[in-house]
Amino acid sequence: MTFSLRQASVLIIDDFQGMRTMLREFVKTMGVSAIETASNGKDAIGLLSSTRYDIVICDFNLGHGANGQQVLEEARQKNHIGVSTVWVMVTAEKTAEMVLGAAEVRPDDYLLKPINQVLLESRLERLIARKQVLAPIEASIRALHYADAVAQCDQQLKARVLFPQEILRVKSELLLGMGDFDGAAALFESILALRAVPWAQTGMGKICFHHRKYAEAKSIFRQVLSENGVYMEASDWLAKTCAIQGDSEEAEQVLLNAVKISPNSSARQKMLGETAYRNGSLEVAQNALEKSIKISEFSPNKSPAAYASLARVYAERNQPAEALKTLAQSRKEFRYQTEAMIQTTAAECAVYQTLGQTDKADAAMAEAEKLIESVGGKVSSEVSIELADALLKLGKRESACKMLQEVVRNNHESTEISNTIGALFKAHGMVDEGQALIDESRNEVVSINNQGVTLAKKGDLLGGANLLRTAAQKLPNNEVILVNLCGLLIGMLGKEGKSHTIANEVRDLLDRVRELNLANKNYHVYNTALNRIMGAGRQA
Repeated sequence: MTFSLRQASVLIIDDFQGMRTMLREFVKTMGVSAIETASNGKDAIGLLSSTRYDIVICDFNLGHGANGQQVLEEARQKNHIGVSTVWVMVTAEKTAEMVLGAAEVRPDDYLLKPINQVLLESRLERLIARKQVLAPIEASIRALHYADAVAQCDQQLKARVLFPQEILRVKSELLLGMGDFDGAAALFESILALRAVPWAQTGMGKICFHHRKYAEAKSIFRQVLSENGVYMEASDWLAKTCAIQGDSEEAEQVLLNAVKISPNSSARQKMLGETAYRNGSLEVAQNALEKSIKISEFSPNKSPAAYASLARVYAERNQPAEALKTLAQSRKEFRYQTEAMIQTTAAECAVYQTLGQTDKADAAMAEAEKLIESVGGKVSSEVSIELADALLKLGKRESACKMLQEVVRNNHESTEISNTIGALFKAHGMVDEGQALIDESRNEVVSINNQGVTLAKKGDLLGGANLLRTAAQKLPNNEVILVNLCGLLIGMLGKEGKSHTIANEVRDLLDRVRELNLANKNYHVYNTALNRIMGAGRQA
């Protein structure tokens, strides 16, 4: 049975009562009975969190608080809407900045005010028909049955649905999210054989990036931008690729060009600010970070890192009052988030050290260390590197090196993190010592991992597993160790039969891998294998 507009549930979001009433009457006249309204972003998110809507009609300007773009961002991030939800943005604004900014979060359509019922109904009829073919795919995604979702995409495509582009894009995102880069590459190639599609071209660039073919990736992103200069995702990936190749000046220029075109992305402004700071372009850094914080005031992308970076910029520009004011604001905004508070205190330490106030710098570091203890030492690589920087500025080389050593051990395959740590050592005049630490730490993990795999290949699965168990306890954030341990334990289950103890151990390890990187291909492979062996449990 075909799903019709009359059967849809609709949420209308607008800060003006008159507009909400008018839109409600329009939709009601179309035969829709399940209609709810919200007057601001906060109320809208509350409704979206508790109810699944088929259609959301949202004004871009919602008065004080989050705007329509930010509501859509948060709804997506929190999984309040799925691939089959129709999201229509309504706006009276026609500026390029607004249009491009909203386009980046990919609503299904825009309607410029004034609007009428005939126009709205025709758009909604078309959109609901296009999106409802994605409903069974969305159900599988929500159940974390990603392989099933891909299979359903293929079924829809074989059935020659009217809107294949929608399904192709969903399938590509699923494959990339699962880490199936070969499958994604084949899909992109089939699309590009017919015509140049920016998102498919950019997808090929992402695959090259993940395979560390940076020169090829850069070439692809540049080509996308030469053909479609306003395709901002390609700009972001080009900047990221330049940065990982060590060309931070080109990365800064790419981002400067991007924010001129579409300035309302807090993440892009933050990336520009941090890149410019590393390059010593302090005025550019300050402007970008200030904009990032302002834009993200009501956004789910609000980041303590932007506050910390801006404080460092202020300190280096001899604006200590502004630096401390920014960190005080960060404390207020993120007071219930322990890692954010660690990042803030690390920045305070760096600022006080820049100002020559050693006692206050030591006190800030002591607070940071106490907070780290409260979370059992589980701190992100980004924050650990910032803490190490602060420790080096305090002259505590041994503590800093120990911290950086753990970061490398937990991320021994990450070129980006190794480059960041190398740049940090260079800034502190420790190039040779730093490179030796990076190489030694990386080789140590590679050796342990290889020993475990070698034992497994010789048939000693238990010996290999025990070796990697010890490594996993010491390196709880190392994806490679965790995944290889999963592989050995699943091998034991296949060889020796079902064991709920081992199965639960594997599930715990997979949960940790999922937290670290949902795109880890082996996460999905091993989850499926475990469910096949045990006959129950989660599937992905």
